[in-house]
Amino acid sequence: MSDCNSYSSSRCSCYCPRVCFCDRVAANITSWTKDNPGRRFEACPIYNPVTKTRGCKYFCWLDENQTSWQKKVINQLVIERKLLKNEVGMLKEENDMLKNRAKMLKVGNLQSESVEVANGKITEGSSLVSNIVPVSFRYLFLVCLIVFLAKIIM
Repeated sequence: MSDCNSYSSSRCSCYCPRVCFCDRVAANITSWTKDNPGRRFEACPIYNPVTKTRGCKYFCWLDENQTSWQKKVINQLVIERKLLKNEVGMLKEENDMLKNRAKMLKVGNLQSESVEVANGKITEGSSLVSNIVPVSFRYLFLVCLIVFLAKIIM
């Protein structure tokens, strides 16, 4: 394994959390840079994203250096993973669009397949609700009128 800063403790078979120069427990991090893809290291937990520097500059690799072949393979896998993630995202968007389109077509078909049952005529393209409600009111009105006239006559 690679050597750490002179301040770090010696290696042991069990994992013992190390302390950085700031007396904080060192952060265990995985590098995904092109030069060190997938390598694990410990560093000071204080990190400034603007300057991209760590508090006390404590740093220690936890694994062995990779060969150029390993770096090449891992970097290629990282690129393929990003491409697959993008493809999954695009397929999800396409799936959502198709679901919405299917809903719209389903609603459109219901409206176009509805029929108007007035005077024995069948009319395509009219809404089912708009056809049933007026017909129902007409029948209700006629029934009420007949009942009213029957009461008057008797």
